[in-house]
Amino acid sequence: MTNTNDFRRYSYQSDTAYLINSFDFARGSQAPKLRPQEKPDDGLKLRENKKLKSKSQLKKEQKTAFAKMVKLAAVAVICLAMIGLLLHSFALKNELTREITAKQTAIANAESEFISLQSALNNMVSMSKIDKYAVEELGMTKMRSNQIQYMDVDSFKAQRLKALKAQKEKEQKKKDSAKKQQSSNKKQN
Repeated sequence: MTNTNDFRRYSYQSDTAYLINSFDFARGSQAPKLRPQEKPDDGLKLRENKKLKSKSQLKKEQKTAFAKMVKLAAVAVICLAMIGLLLHSFALKNELTREITAKQTAIANAESEFISLQSALNNMVSMSKIDKYAVEELGMTKMRSNQIQYMDVDSFKAQRLKALKAQKEKEQKKKDSAKKQQSSNKKQN
């Protein structure tokens, strides 16, 4: 693995000025010479104010400075309000995300409970358990082949219709006899 110092070392090996400077500072017997440092020119110059300003000029400058300060304060307040609203929205988003996660966890728990209850129900209603209950508790036996009877559906329907007609006729006769009795009772009274 290499770092930037490795590349600098290789790039300066052929530079004679670098070699002379390194010889002067590293291998020389005398103290290295200090190069005079130049002051950077930052463009600031000191000037003496020879003009005096009047009170109206000073008041005008104060008003403009105050207006600038008010504008700056308003911008700062607006920026702080926006930052506050942003933080509030993040907090609200985090709270809603936490609630959603809690609801999803509750749903997952309910689904797993449903699956376990469904499997327990399936185990309770299995055919082998029903057969076992019928044989042991109710004393039933399994059907044998000689107990099976086959029926003709058309003849069954015809017999059933005859039976229903006969039953209706009996009910009608009972109603008629009850009406005759009531009329005879009314005549006797």
